[in-house]
Amino acid sequence: MRTETLPPSASGLSPSPRSSLGNWLSWLNQQETVLVLTFVIVFIGVTLQNPGFAQPSNLVDILYNSSYIAVAAVGMTMVILCGHIDISVGAALGICATVAGQLAVAHQPMYLVIPITILTGGAIGLLNGVLIAYGRIPAIVTTLGMASILKGGLILSTGGKWIYGLPPEFGISREYLLGMPVPIFAMVVFGVIFSVWLKFFATGREPYAVGGNVEAARLSGISERAVTIRVFFLNGLLVGVAAILYATNFTAIQSNVAPGFELTVITSAVIGGVSILGGTGTVIGALFGAILLQTIGTALVFLHIRAEWFQAVQGALILLTILLDVFRRRRTPGASVALAAAGGGREAASPTLFGIRWLTLQETLLFGVLIIVMIVLAQRSDRFLTVANLMNQTRFMTEVALLAVPMTFIIILGGIDLSVGSMLALSAIALGFSWQSFGFPLWLAVIVGIVAGSLAGLLNGLAIVYLRVPPLIVTLATLAIYRGLSLGISESRSVNGFPDTFAFFGSGEILGLPVQLYLLIVVLIISAVALAATPLGRSIYAIGNNETAARFAGIPVNRIKLFAYSFSGFMAGIAGFIYTSRVTSTRADAATGMELDVIAAVVFGGTSIVGGRGTIVGTALGVITIEFLRNGLQLSGFRGEATVILIGAVLIISILLNQLLESFILSGRRFNKSNPPPTST
Repeated sequence: MRTETLPPSASGLSPSPRSSLGNWLSWLNQQETVLVLTFVIVFIGVTLQNPGFAQPSNLVDILYNSSYIAVAAVGMTMVILCGHIDISVGAALGICATVAGQLAVAHQPMYLVIPITILTGGAIGLLNGVLIAYGRIPAIVTTLGMASILKGGLILSTGGKWIYGLPPEFGISREYLLGMPVPIFAMVVFGVIFSVWLKFFATGREPYAVGGNVEAARLSGISERAVTIRVFFLNGLLVGVAAILYATNFTAIQSNVAPGFELTVITSAVIGGVSILGGTGTVIGALFGAILLQTIGTALVFLHIRAEWFQAVQGALILLTILLDVFRRRRTPGASVALAAAGGGREAASPTLFGIRWLTLQETLLFGVLIIVMIVLAQRSDRFLTVANLMNQTRFMTEVALLAVPMTFIIILGGIDLSVGSMLALSAIALGFSWQSFGFPLWLAVIVGIVAGSLAGLLNGLAIVYLRVPPLIVTLATLAIYRGLSLGISESRSVNGFPDTFAFFGSGEILGLPVQLYLLIVVLIISAVALAATPLGRSIYAIGNNETAARFAGIPVNRIKLFAYSFSGFMAGIAGFIYTSRVTSTRADAATGMELDVIAAVVFGGTSIVGGRGTIVGTALGVITIEFLRNGLQLSGFRGEATVILIGAVLIISILLNQLLESFILSGRRFNKSNPPPTST
C-alpha cells in the first residue's frame, strides 16, 4: 500500500527547497534511474580499462544481443507482477526456435513461419496458465515440470542434431527497419506497446491488482484465474517472438538453444525493479535490466574475466535486488503484510510411528504403484530384476535420496530449495580442489567439501529467516551463485586421480550391499523418527500448517527453518562426497537439474507442495519409484530423453492427484459433519 501526498499545486503552496530535495531523492529511488546510473558507472569504469568498450559498434552490439532477452523479459514482467514465475521460458524458446527452423528448412514462407512460431509459444504459455489457474499448482512447480517435458521432448524430436540449411530469407534479424536492426526495433516496439497497456488500460492494471492483493482484486470483480491465464499466454507469445529474433540471427539452430535463458530473463526483470513478491514493476525497468545485464557480460569480456563467473554475477544481482526491494517495502506503510507468510489453517497431518496406521493413504497407493511398476518393467526386460542392476540403481539413487530427505522437511515447512544440485557441485569442487590444489589430506578435503555445503545451506537459511526473502527467489539466486562459484573456481576443469581406496565409499560393498546404502538407511531412519515422533517433527508440521499460529504457540520458527536449510546444505555436502567417490572425478556441472528429480520425488511421495503434510517414508518410496521407472524404461529401449519428460510429467500429475485426494478427504469430512450418524434412544 502506498500513501499518496498532494502535489504542491493541489494544496495551493509553492514548492519549497525541502520538497524539491525530496522529489530529487524520490527520483533517485526509482529503479530505472538506478539502472541508468549503474550503466554509466560500468561504462566509464570499463572504458578507462579498455577504450574499445566505448566504440559505437560495441554499444550497438550490446543492444542487439540483449534485444531477444528484453522481449522475453517483457512477458516475464507481467507474470511476476501477478506474483508468479516462469522457469520454462528457456525450454519454450528452444521449442519455438526449433519449430521455426524446421518450417524454414521445409521451405515454408516466412509469413507462415513467424505466426506459427509465436503461436507455439502462446500454446505453451496457455497450458502453463491453465495448470496454475485451474489445477492450483504453484507456478514454480508447474513451470519446472514443463521445462523438463519441453527439454526432453526437444532432444527426443531432434535427436540432438542441429538444424542446417536455413534459407537466406530466414535471416530477418540481420535486416534493418527504419534504420535500426530488426531485433532492436522489436525491443522498442514491444516495450512501448506493453508499457502503454500496463499503464493506461484497465486490463493492463489487473496484474498489478492481483499481485498486490489477490483478495482485494477478487472483491473488486477481477478474476485471478483469467488474469493468470492471460499473462502466461502473453508471456508465451513474447517468448515466441524472442525465439524468432534469436533463431533468425544464425545460419544453424542448436539442439540446446540458449542454455540458462530462463535465469537471464528472470534476472533482467528482477534487477529492472519488478518485485518478485508481485504488484510493482515496469516494462521499461525490465528492458533496462536486460541491457544492463548484457553490458555487464560484455564488460567481463573486455576486462578479460573468465565467462564462468557470469552465472555467479547473475545470482548475486538477483539476490541484491531482492534485498533492496524487501528493505524498500519494509519502509513503506502496510507493505510488511505482503512479506508475512500466513498459513492456510489446514489440519495438521500427524503421522504416527508406533500407532495403528503405519502408512498414509498416499503412501499405500504409492507402494502399490511401485509394485506394479516393478512387475511391468520386469516383464519388458530380463535385466531389470537382476541383483547387479538393483544394486547399481541403489548407488545411483543415493545422492537424490540424501537431498530429498531435507527437502521433505523444507517443503513441509512451506518452503523450497532450488539450489541443492548447485550445493552438491560446490561441495564436490571444494573437496577436489582442496585436495589437488592445496594438498590437503583426503579426509580433510572431504570435511572441507561437507563444510562448504553446510555453509551454503546456512546462507540460504539466514537470507530466508532473518532477511525474510522468499525461499523461491533466495534459492533461485543461490542456484546461480553456487554454480557460478563452482565454474569459476574450477575454471571448468575436472579433478581426477583419486586413490582407489577413496572409490570404496561410492562403489564398494559391505556384505554384498553398496556402502552408501548403509548410510542412506541410517539417514532415513533417523529422519523418519525425528519427523514422526519428536517435538521437532511436530513443530515442523505445525509451522507448515499455520506459521502465525506456530509463533503464537511459542514454537521457535526461525531456528527450525534455519536448521532445515542448513541440514539441506549439510546433506548436499555428504551427497557431494558420495558422488565424487562414485565417479572418482569432480565437475562443476555435476548434479545439473537434480533439483527437479529431488522435488519430484518428494512431491510424488505425498508431501504437499504448500506445506503441512508429508513423510520420509513417502519420500523414500517416491525416490525408489522414479529411479526404477527411469532405469526400467532405459532397459526397455526408451531413450534417456523420455525419462526427462517422465520426471516433469510425474511432478505435475502427482500434485494434481494430491490436490484431488485432499479435496476428496475434505469433502468426506464435511459430509460426515453435516450428516452425523443417528443416535439410539
